[in-house]
Amino acid sequence: MGSTPVAGELLAIGELAPGRIALEFRAPGLIAGLRPGHALHLVRPESGGYRLRRVAPVSRIDLLRGSVEVALQPRADGGQDALAGLRIGEVIELIGPIGQPILINKGTMRLLLITDGEGFAWVRALADASTRAGISVTMLQQADTAADLPPASLLPEGVEIVVATLDGSIGHRGTVSELLAEYASWADQAVVAGGADIRAAATSAALRRGTADRTTASGAPVRTRAATRGDRAPWLQALLSHEIGCGTGACGGCTIATRAGQVRLCREGPAIDPIGSASKGGA
Repeated sequence: MGSTPVAGELLAIGELAPGRIALEFRAPGLIAGLRPGHALHLVRPESGGYRLRRVAPVSRIDLLRGSVEVALQPRADGGQDALAGLRIGEVIELIGPIGQPILINKGTMRLLLITDGEGFAWVRALADASTRAGISVTMLQQADTAADLPPASLLPEGVEIVVATLDGSIGHRGTVSELLAEYASWADQAVVAGGADIRAAATSAALRRGTADRTTASGAPVRTRAATRGDRAPWLQALLSHEIGCGTGACGGCTIATRAGQVRLCREGPAIDPIGSASKGGA
């Protein structure tokens, strides 16, 4: 687990969705070890000797530019994040990687991502990496209204985006839970990130999902792919965001209870197996 601070120069400030700020830092010495599912600690000295420290999921890795984009998570108290006031060219400390990468099995050719505005930042890098690896990616996105959705331009062109809005302003009227049965039968693996409701819907779909013959989202039959030797990931991984902490597992502030026991999200997480044991990271 990386713990030595690296200087990160702010290159750009963007928006993943309304109110969801993304910061791109130049940090060529850090990005080679980053993978989808990782987070970084952002550390900025403040007045009085206080050091602001925030956990931010890695939402994009650009090896050619030597940069990493991270997303500021909404503060629990709803207040303004001081890091949102950074200016282009400012330098802060980046510490990471925090957590373990998401595991994608060697035999996976069809990946289902299930997310909402809260979880999009955690799976954007995975959509990029998976499409580059030749994996078919479908993303189910849920939002209250069309205005809350991330721009489609933030994802590779090869990603199929299926939208559900509660007000019916675009896509399916309702929630992604009403679409999951169709797409769960298509996918070799699935990853969910977002609020408790969307994680619960994905977990229910995983429990209902059969292990015999399945059909694609278009209705064509497809046989369940046999597990490849060495595959370690469960069919569903759930990404759980976590608040400020030490990043080394020592403080226990991000520890949660799972069916497999206690899991430290900054060490064994943030991806867990919501059905069985917590998923362990790897290269």
